[in-house]
Amino acid sequence: MRLGDAVMDLEMHETIAGKLEAGKTAGWLSDYLVAWHGPSGRLVPAVTVWRSPGWNNDTVMAYLRGLLSGLVPARGIVIAE
Repeated sequence: MRLGDAVMDLEMHETIAGKLEAGKTAGWLSDYLVAWHGPSGRLVPAVTVWRSPGWNNDTVMAYLRGLLSGLVPARGIVIAE
């Protein structure tokens, strides 16, 4: 996808979304959003997730950091309230 000079890595986006979709299927995520931020030509993915009731933030964050390692920087993973 090209927006002006910014370029999103579609293959990486689909990989991230696939991993998060597995979290929804497993029942520990209720929803997620994958967004891309940064200067022109160097967009970096960021993820916002909504955890399912009964799961705590620390457990979900630890799982996400492992699941998305090498794809999304740890600072780019947020659990929404």
